[in-house]
Amino acid sequence: MTGRLAIDGGTPVRTAPWPAWPRSGAAERRALTEVLESGRWGLGGDAVPKLEARFAALHGARYAVACCNGTMALQAALVAAGVQPGDEVITSPYSFAATAHAVRSLGAVPVFVDVEPGTHNLDPERIEAAVTERTTAILPVHIGGRPADMDRVNEIAARRGLRVVEDAAQAWLAGWRGRAVGTLGDAGAFSFQSSKNLTAGEGGMVLTDDEALYRRAWSWHDCGRDPTGSPHAHAPDGLNLRMTEFQAALLLSGLERLPAEQAIRRQAMDALAKGLAEMDGLRTPDPDPRITAHGCHIFMVRIEESRPAADPRDKSLDKHRVIEALRAEGIPAHPGYTTPLERGFPVCEVLCRTTVWIKHEVLLAGAAQMQDVVDAFAKVLARQ
Repeated sequence: MTGRLAIDGGTPVRTAPWPAWPRSGAAERRALTEVLESGRWGLGGDAVPKLEARFAALHGARYAVACCNGTMALQAALVAAGVQPGDEVITSPYSFAATAHAVRSLGAVPVFVDVEPGTHNLDPERIEAAVTERTTAILPVHIGGRPADMDRVNEIAARRGLRVVEDAAQAWLAGWRGRAVGTLGDAGAFSFQSSKNLTAGEGGMVLTDDEALYRRAWSWHDCGRDPTGSPHAHAPDGLNLRMTEFQAALLLSGLERLPAEQAIRRQAMDALAKGLAEMDGLRTPDPDPRITAHGCHIFMVRIEESRPAADPRDKSLDKHRVIEALRAEGIPAHPGYTTPLERGFPVCEVLCRTTVWIKHEVLLAGAAQMQDVVDAFAKVLARQ
């Protein structure tokens, strides 16, 4: 792709709009109206239990607990897994702050280990060195919807007697060896915040196959009540983390579209990976045959920090300059996380400096439209 950069007054690669997000229509209006007119906006409604059942079935889980947001879903999953004040939880520094906040909110300590350069996920080879006598759980983050290496995470956890709680906030319908992410550890937590592929503005979900963990998570999210007991009998601890019927109604509508939308995003992600794979100055994610489905929240591509020394244009590529140029070309590229949750992890530091995100609403345009993204990258990188 040649021509003057749009940021310098040239013609942009794309002027057509990308799909709007979130989507809504007649189905959402009907669902919200039904809840409104039912008079059951919270406790006693039908939408929340229906959502829990459908979300669990879609992911092959036995139990689900719907929560007010993803952070609290993660907190409830950690509580259910037995994390207590003073415990250490091993997790990734390349994540949204809520991963660490959920741990700290319980008085526990997030212990960060570095990530893999080709996956942006927790490096399993670094986990064991971080285990101490205070470690109780490993919290892998399936960042952008890409499953972490759950084979190694679970193997280490089993050998060291640790719980595994999956941060699947960005990984709806993602699969590892044919099993759904969020069901591979002791519990998993999902988010339905505004930017997510399945959204009600806010919301979260805990999945587990363990009945004891389910009962503990349910009790924690509903003021200490027992899921099968009296509504007026309370455990000594618990919070009100319940989802409203309005949230559940929106999510049930979105859940009907989710499988088809994810299929479109996966095809688009494959097209992007193929189109950018051999481009000078970029590094696309490492392939892994164990990933049987990507959550397709974010496609992450790395800008190489320097060109080969033999190249007369040899100089550092600044990702923010690249992003600014891409946006001028009509591609809504995003800088992603620009600092780790904790400093001092070399791989994570590099990824924060060099990773460009292409988010799911762009992917929703479909595989054919990804050629505009590829062309814009080629045009911009040729001028850097």
